Formats: sequence, C-alpha cells, structure tokens
Amino acid sequence: MSESADEHEHEGDEVAVEETEAEAEAEEFAGAVEDMLETIRQAKVAPLVLSTVSTFASVAYGKLEANDLTEAKAAIDVIDALLPLLSGDIDEDIRRDFGQALTNLKLAYADAVAKAE
Repeated sequence: MSESADEHEHEGDEVAVEETEAEAEAEEFAGAVEDMLETIRQAKVAPLVLSTVSTFASVAYGKLEANDLTEAKAAIDVIDALLPLLSGDIDEDIRRDFGQALTNLKLAYADAVAKAE
C-alpha cells in the first residue's frame, strides 16, 4: 500500500473515532436532559414557591437597605401574592415565619417611605 493510501486510511479511522465520540456525547446529553425532565416532573410546586418567597424576601431587605423603594415594594408585593399559595402545603411554623417577615418588610418599607418624604 502506498504512503498516501495509508494516510487516507488513517484519516478515515480518525473520522470514525470522532463520529463515535460525538454519538456518545449526544447520548450522554440526551440522558442528562431526560434526567432533568424527570426531576421537573417529580418536583412539587410548594417548595419552589417557598424558595422564591425566600429569595424575594432577601431581595426586598437588600433593596430597603439600598433605599431603592420602588424595587423593594415590587419584591414585597411578590411575597404578598405568593405567600397565600403556600397555605396547607408547608409547615405552619414556616408559613407563619414568612408571614412575620412580610409584615416586618411592610413596616420597614412604610418607615423608609416616611423618611423619604
């Protein structure tokens, strides 16, 4: 076999290896996507809402500290809208704690607005 034929055959082997690796990566990606979809299918809404409420509480406190009252009010309003959705789906003590945090945020917001006027 000539040197050129050997090179051509070697290049063909490299292409086949690359195609096999690409197929393996595609299968791995498809498996990861399916795992993620299954996790989403099994997820309960209440813990996601609770996590969102917690995030917005942190945002609201931060915005109040920064005296960004428009953003603080928006975050407080989100908490106010989401918290009733958790009734009966989470431990009552946790819901009560978040209700108290909402009350504290509303009071802090009112104080900040009064100071700004």
